[in-house]
Amino acid sequence: MIIRFSIKQRLNQPMLLVARLAFVFVILSFTRWLFYIFNLNSFHHIRFGELMQIMFVGIRYDASVIAYFNLLFIFLSLLPFSFRYHPLYEKSLRIIYVITNSILIILNLIDVILYRYISKRTTTELTEFFFNPAENSSGLLLRFFIDFWYILLIAILLIYTLVYFGRFFKSQSPTPIRRLGWYVRQTSWLLVFIFFTIIAARGGFQLKPIGLISAAQYTESRNIPLLINTPFSIIKTFGSRSLTEKTYFTEQELIDVFTPIHMTSESLDKSDSLSCQGFNVVILIIESLGRDYIGFYTPRQQTLTPFLDSLFSHSIVFDGFANGKRSIEALPSILAGIPSLMPSDFPSSPYINNHIQGIGTILKGEGYNTAFFHGGNNGTMGFDIFSAMSGFEQYFGRDEFPSNKYFDGHWGIYDEPFLLYTIQEINKIKPPFAAGIFTLSSHHPYSLPPEFQGMFKQAHNNMEATFCYVDHALQIFFQEAAQQPWFEKTIFVITADHTPENTYQAISGDFESVYAVPIVFYIPEKAIPYYRDKAQHIDILPSLMALLDSRQPVFSFGRNLFDPIHPPYVLNYMNEMFKFVRNDTLVITNGDAILEMYDLRSDPTMEHNLLPLNSSVSDPLLQFSRGIIQQYNNRMIRNQLFPLVDEPDQQHIEP
Repeated sequence: MIIRFSIKQRLNQPMLLVARLAFVFVILSFTRWLFYIFNLNSFHHIRFGELMQIMFVGIRYDASVIAYFNLLFIFLSLLPFSFRYHPLYEKSLRIIYVITNSILIILNLIDVILYRYISKRTTTELTEFFFNPAENSSGLLLRFFIDFWYILLIAILLIYTLVYFGRFFKSQSPTPIRRLGWYVRQTSWLLVFIFFTIIAARGGFQLKPIGLISAAQYTESRNIPLLINTPFSIIKTFGSRSLTEKTYFTEQELIDVFTPIHMTSESLDKSDSLSCQGFNVVILIIESLGRDYIGFYTPRQQTLTPFLDSLFSHSIVFDGFANGKRSIEALPSILAGIPSLMPSDFPSSPYINNHIQGIGTILKGEGYNTAFFHGGNNGTMGFDIFSAMSGFEQYFGRDEFPSNKYFDGHWGIYDEPFLLYTIQEINKIKPPFAAGIFTLSSHHPYSLPPEFQGMFKQAHNNMEATFCYVDHALQIFFQEAAQQPWFEKTIFVITADHTPENTYQAISGDFESVYAVPIVFYIPEKAIPYYRDKAQHIDILPSLMALLDSRQPVFSFGRNLFDPIHPPYVLNYMNEMFKFVRNDTLVITNGDAILEMYDLRSDPTMEHNLLPLNSSVSDPLLQFSRGIIQQYNNRMIRNQLFPLVDEPDQQHIEP
């Protein structure tokens, strides 16, 4: 006996609409599973039961974006008029259905790969990248499709199934359709669907619509990118960048909790003999070089960075942390002590025109000449603009480089020739000088100059090969710099803008793997080997001013690393959550309460949330984090990102 199954292809309009939208739910759920599978290292800690819960709750966030994106389609599908059964009108509806939901599919699939680099779902920053002509976005997008062709193939297949499904089911035209009862029923269906579409877009019947922070009630903060979806992240960060003033403390109480003002001249540990008054400054920011790939920090059989390993053994070395996951977040943190503790990065926020006090600004006031160097396209990520805001008088980018012979075809000039060009230009600057240098070769698509292809046998992949190349380029840079008269009396600060993609890491979900970068001070005249404590990007500005014995008050949300009084701390912001590390304790808070707490020394992979915990531990951390949040929000809103007259400094604050 043969059993035959028949599927009714002709459906009434409400059922047809339900079927089509349900299929979109299926596709979005599938892309969430792809996101999980392709980024398994980042979510290895999730147990099966919790994973199923995340996938189930994720439907709520899928429903929200499906409602937002398909509102027009839903409305046009249920218009209570007979013309909706016309073949041309039905074809137009199918086109709207496919285009609208193809956007959802593409956005979700982009983050299947992009999450490796930014450790969060994409926000409105995506549009800022594509609409900036300096970013070479079309060429980079083409390279993305070439390198990750399988994602493009998956997108094509999913969109094809969407087209097929949209055509498989057809509307069933009732007869007659001109009776009053028909119009009443169809109008009622329209109102019912519109009502539930609005509820779905809000995420339910609760008082306030769901947002990125709402996901924290279902899972740990590190799992939020898996719970939500990319279109939801973009919608919820669009047009919502303004901060609100905080009143956790009175102004006097706030000063006692935290202040971003530092007087660094009296805080240097004199026993170190590190006073470098009048020395030159060179800040080297290495693209994507995390601590995991530097042999000095993480020994391996064949090191990728033999030169840096040797250099660091004669340097003041810190266990560094980036204050973000993108290059555009690194520059404000390093050059001005301003992390991006808000939904958008500081350079893309409404507060970018605030008056700031950058490294260049302070040093120009002390007679320094300043310049910033980046081999990329002039205007990329606004580096030229922000370096000028930070007080760097000159900018040297790809446009200033004398030849296009060394263009890598994607980002800019290969590191070795550009670093040698940098020395030539520095030699034209009258000392004392301050120079910022940002490398670029160790960035996807990880291309090497032809003469270096296959040279680095110790590298396991193209990314590691570019780290080897950058190490070589820096060796050539320092060999050439050592021949210059300004070399001995120069402070070299070496760090990375952020950590690289986590594809090849065994464990990538813990805090260190996401943010761990080098922070090193190399002073040739001193050559003092010293291994100190934790540091972060926003600590560099006040620490440099301390080494230079500056008498000016310094603004930074970090601390002076050479001040032994204040314990180290690390700040980060992601998915509308603040992350604070102090005394090896990580707290994750929304400002109102601590949501998660981990002991990173005994639990580096953050498996055991210590809440609820004795308030004697959690309360001081909450108060400290609130102090930073209040200072950050209120100063950002009031345009006070600089020392005010007669403002108390951090030396008077109890740790």
